[in-house]
Amino acid sequence: MDQTRLRSLLAIAEHGGFGRAAAALGLAQPSLSRQVALLEQEIGRPLLYRHGRGTRLTEDGQRLVDAARPLLAALANLPAVLNDPVPRGQMTLGVPTFMSVHLAESIFGELRLRHPQLHIRLVDGFSGFINQWLTEGRLDVAILYDSQRSRAILAEVLAEEDLLLFARRRRARDLPGEGPAPVSALARLDLVLPDRQHGLRRALQRAGARPDPALLLEVDSLTAIRALVERGIGWSVLPRAALTREAADRRYILRGLGTPPLRARLMVAVSPARGMTPALRAVMAHLHVMVARLQEQGIMTPPADVPQR
Repeated sequence: MDQTRLRSLLAIAEHGGFGRAAAALGLAQPSLSRQVALLEQEIGRPLLYRHGRGTRLTEDGQRLVDAARPLLAALANLPAVLNDPVPRGQMTLGVPTFMSVHLAESIFGELRLRHPQLHIRLVDGFSGFINQWLTEGRLDVAILYDSQRSRAILAEVLAEEDLLLFARRRRARDLPGEGPAPVSALARLDLVLPDRQHGLRRALQRAGARPDPALLLEVDSLTAIRALVERGIGWSVLPRAALTREAADRRYILRGLGTPPLRARLMVAVSPARGMTPALRAVMAHLHVMVARLQEQGIMTPPADVPQR
């Protein structure tokens, strides 16, 4: 199957239409249309729905894109595998939403200065989305909360983060006392949490948390979760690194969960199809350094054997 035709279909899927895809590939739009027509002829079925607002993949087109994306990425990485020690090329890094603000400056500053031929694209989202994008081959490397090892993903523990319960201080009456709250207390609180597919919810579930469905709002947006908590709608649970703003604001109350503290594993993960290139090694090494630095600064939870200041 011709790589050029497959890359044409991927570009249309990623850019949402022929015009933007043609511009991104540096092709004339008729040439791009011809590539897709040849691919559809080869496959023997339509791969795109064409409508007045653009195009979208058919079911067959989506299956082909999902299968082709990691294969094309692996082919693109072949030159870097052949005895070239210099990190170079394009790498796409996916991180949890709240970590992007802590990592962006060093990635586009320190890492870029050290490896000028290495170009990073940074994307963020909740762990469930990051996991899906990595599995689909849209990412080269990712930071995930509570990722499960599988044949589709190779993951290693990067750190562990305290999970903290937080709300506006006026809701303190919902949870009397001070210090860590028992995980069982979540069952009687108005909660705003991400969906079950995300690592934070899996960590809570393994710890025995049973939120009351009648009191639970499921929100897959960090901005919206913060806004709802700020308005006093309820409590939420986030890792320590997500709560630097709230920790410094006296209007909020932050409580640990469980004794010993409930923690979520922070993993660095890659797709086996990528291959361990110099570029990938450089990015992973930088992530280890940055996480250690954030732990030293108290932004992230220090390792268990290091006392907190």
